[in-house]
This record gives sequence, C-alpha cells and structure tokens, in this order.
Amino acid sequence: MKFESIEGWDKRANGTCLQGYINGSYHELVDAFGPPISGSDKYKTDAEWLLILNDEVVVTIYNYKSGKNYLGANGLNVEDIDRWHVGGKNTQGLLLLDEHFEDEGVRISVELGR
Repeated sequence: MKFESIEGWDKRANGTCLQGYINGSYHELVDAFGPPISGSDKYKTDAEWLLILNDEVVVTIYNYKSGKNYLGANGLNVEDIDRWHVGGKNTQGLLLLDEHFEDEGVRISVELGR
C-alpha cells in the first residue's frame, strides 16, 4: 500500500466520519506515519493524522474526547492513548490500514465498528 501523510489540514478530509478503531500506541503511530498534523481542533482531539492511501482513499486517525484537551487533568497524556478513532468516507481505508499493518508485521490492530 502506498500512503501519503499530510502535514496540515486538507479539504479532502471534509466529510469523513468514524469507520472504526486502531488499537496501538501513540509512538507506534508516529513510527508508522510520522508526527500528527498541525491544525487539529485542540478541543476534542489531542493528536490526529491525515493519510491519503493509494493516491485516493482519505483516512483520519485521531483520539476523541479522551485526552487533556477535552478532559483537562482527568484526560490521558497523548503518549498514553492506545485506542484511536479512524475516520473515512467508507470502510475501505480501515481495511487498507489493516492490510498494511499485517504486511509490515506491525502490532497495531484494527477494529470495524461505530
């Protein structure tokens, strides 16, 4: 699978919604995709990645209402988050991520669902 990690917000991500989850550490995601984008909402999310898979499939990976930005002192440090939301326009991106992790031997699991 070919992927491009976008460094800032991109209008191609408009219209994405929750497709499933990734279970893996912040550091594993940084190792796989580079640092999170700048321009995250800084309210309900603390870290977010925007990926374009195979030149056309848009995927967002983000925490949602689990970190310090939303919960203050009761929220998780971004390094302690291990369950991430995956957004897309359909489940194709989530399935491609699962295939990529399996092919690369990465110990990150993907889970369909809402």
